[in-house]
Amino acid sequence: PRTSRWMRWLKRFAYLLPRPTLLVMRVAVATAAVASAGDCLCIFDIDRTLTGSQGTAGSPCSKDVQVDGVYDSAYTGGTLVLSEVSQFISQTFCSQCYIGTISAGSASGAGSAERGVLHDKLAVPGHLPTTSWSACSPVTSPLVTGCPDGTKQNAVGGIVSWYQQNVGASIANGDVHFYDDRADNVKPFASTGYNARQISCSSRDSKYGNAIGLCGAEVSEIVPDAGVQVCGGDDALVV
Repeated sequence: PRTSRWMRWLKRFAYLLPRPTLLVMRVAVATAAVASAGDCLCIFDIDRTLTGSQGTAGSPCSKDVQVDGVYDSAYTGGTLVLSEVSQFISQTFCSQCYIGTISAGSASGAGSAERGVLHDKLAVPGHLPTTSWSACSPVTSPLVTGCPDGTKQNAVGGIVSWYQQNVGASIANGDVHFYDDRADNVKPFASTGYNARQISCSSRDSKYGNAIGLCGAEVSEIVPDAGVQVCGGDDALVV
């Protein structure tokens, strides 16, 4: 109840607050709400969600960082670039949740340096109790790869079951939050009861018809909003 009152206050007086202050307060209230509720699960796409386009760190993707010496096979390939969320997942409400991935790609394949880097970043909050990776079916780990675009929602149940069987987690459908840069991966969640949100809304890759993100997910986009939401408006940065 106290958290709900704070949310109502923020909605009513948000226009009075500087944007950075509003973001910090929203994340703090959301984190408190998650902490007081049951188990939750955050699932991330990898390519252009946890990663950015190769060669864009610094400019135009000022919040991304390049990981020298680590190859990323996604799209045209190149040196791995981490999005802001990969670097600072502990600053999101997902720091209170179990963590998973569902990717159409392979994260550069079994035993790759990219998989090692991504695991270590996602494990920082302490809610990713495995180093193993899984194919799309059957799901044998919360780190899932190889799920064709448009079908990722079908792998969520396997991740939920894995956490239930391995750590005793009890995760309701409404406490699952999925993040992906592609609208065609978010929209199919509409009838599942899970929450899904398109990210990298302010940076899109024109080389792929703006269908995919450019810089990947930003911390401000990782919110526990209910429902299914895709990018909208005319304020997207296209590069």
